Amino acid sequence: MIFSTEYFIEVVPTIAAALDVTLSLTFISLIFSLAIGVIVAVADYYKIGILNRICRAYVSIFRGTPLLPQLFFFYFGIAYFSETVRNMSPFTASAIVLSLNMGAYMSENIRGAIFAVDKGQIEAANSFGMSRIQTMKRIIAPQAFRVAFPSLFNNFIDLLKGSSTAFVVGVVDIMGQAKIEAAVTFRFFEVYAAVMLIYWCIVTVMGLVQRRIELWCNSKY
Repeated sequence: MIFSTEYFIEVVPTIAAALDVTLSLTFISLIFSLAIGVIVAVADYYKIGILNRICRAYVSIFRGTPLLPQLFFFYFGIAYFSETVRNMSPFTASAIVLSLNMGAYMSENIRGAIFAVDKGQIEAANSFGMSRIQTMKRIIAPQAFRVAFPSLFNNFIDLLKGSSTAFVVGVVDIMGQAKIEAAVTFRFFEVYAAVMLIYWCIVTVMGLVQRRIELWCNSKY
């Protein structure tokens, strides 16, 4: 048989059992990539000397190169010189690279959202004697969040899908579990159809959540 429905139904829960690893990797990377994105965007907005130059170089490198070579360069290349990286677990290494990669994209979205805030409001805040931190917290950040949210949520979805590359360094996530299953049964069609179905379901649910949050934000402002 070209396609075994019975095996497909059987293999879906087997592969989905690794969903917790995929989601853990995604959410951990999301937290750090958001932090990186904010730091880089603020450094660019306020033109913080050498830090801004370093951040611009970082963004250029990580946006200008594919994720998979970045992961190989870090886990296999830098590991050649660094004992810390050499002793690092595949999960940790993948989380670091995913955070750095997506942080570069998020920084551009956050930077654009910050620059979209009306300059007049910022000037008004300065005239009232607000510090940079107060202006960012009370004036810029709330408005920038509304502008950046759709793009950042799309980055979140991209991060989830990008986490599927972690299996190449030994992370047993959805793709890693699928690789193991396919190597045993040689039913590649059913196995990777199951992988696509699982990712499609997750992304569909995330899209519904995104629309709900956007409606809530619009009702509040």
